[in-house]
Amino acid sequence: MSELSTTCGEGHAPGIDHPEPLAPRPRQLDRFCDGMRNGMVVESMDRLVAHLYALRAGMSPEAWNDHVATVLLRHPIRELLHRDPYTFRAFSKRCGNTDDAILTDMVYFEAADTGVADGVGHAVFRYLLDSTAARAMRNRRRRIAVRIDETVRARPDARVLALGAGHLREIELARTLGDTFVGEIVAVDEDESNLAVIHHEYATRGVRTLHMSIDGLIAERSGLGGFDLIYAADLFERLPPPPARALAERMFAMLNPGGRMLVANFVPDIADVGYQESYMDWRPICRGERDMLALVAGIAREDIADAELSLDAIRNIAYLELQRRSTVETALRRERLRVSRALLLDKPLKNKTEEMRTVALCTSPKRRCRLG
Repeated sequence: MSELSTTCGEGHAPGIDHPEPLAPRPRQLDRFCDGMRNGMVVESMDRLVAHLYALRAGMSPEAWNDHVATVLLRHPIRELLHRDPYTFRAFSKRCGNTDDAILTDMVYFEAADTGVADGVGHAVFRYLLDSTAARAMRNRRRRIAVRIDETVRARPDARVLALGAGHLREIELARTLGDTFVGEIVAVDEDESNLAVIHHEYATRGVRTLHMSIDGLIAERSGLGGFDLIYAADLFERLPPPPARALAERMFAMLNPGGRMLVANFVPDIADVGYQESYMDWRPICRGERDMLALVAGIAREDIADAELSLDAIRNIAYLELQRRSTVETALRRERLRVSRALLLDKPLKNKTEEMRTVALCTSPKRRCRLG
């Protein structure tokens, strides 16, 4: 990529038409841009990321989107940032809240799929791979691998389902999928190119691929069921609330008694959000505690043996995990509920709080979340 012919304080970013004169650019962007061109990439990126976060926090969504289009993307710093293959690929594909397994691979393996244009591009790339968001993604990969190992150790013939599988890189970190593994891993994705990568690299590890849309999964057209672990690493970041809730309920329904489901989702307002939304055009659907719990609000509490909502150590990704109650446990639970309700009919209670305490369908006391 050619060098800018002007300093960052002059002219326009190359390759962008400007039918009308631009308003004066913020001096902060000029300083960040000049710093990057003078070799101070890390310091400039630190300030840029913080600046974009503060700008976004102080604007309405409409004003922020307008500022991105009319100011940030028209500044010459965009050309420098897009020398980074990670930023450029995300933006050029206009990923929005869609998945790109190649971008995820860049983060997981800390390497670009193509060459880096120059020293500035390489420095920006290395900076972003060390960002809190990237580290959280690598932690997510390790966490899912641990869940796979726990499931297979408990049951060597376990069946595992990965939804929105991408390239399924987490199984490379799993230690239990050797010769003693006699179960099955099913990888579901809407992108056939992702499934082709999975089949080529992991078919010998007991992985079966299935091309299926989210609508197909929700509508139960897949005929899938009987799984000991079902997880979605980033699929829910592309789903608005109605289909997200429907899919979470479907995941739970596909579990064996005693099986577990895991949903991972970025939380709102992480440190990198301003940079991601502007120069990467990456806008995942983020969820806080209330939004995560709403995903499983339609699941009968009596069927839930355990529920846990937690944040990763970096506080970027939330994890919601549910375990389905075994058949025997469910029967006992329903009997206890029947007895409790019968007692309520015979004995008036002092107040509504006591009534709720008596008939509430609680999950394990180890939970870090309250359902309902």
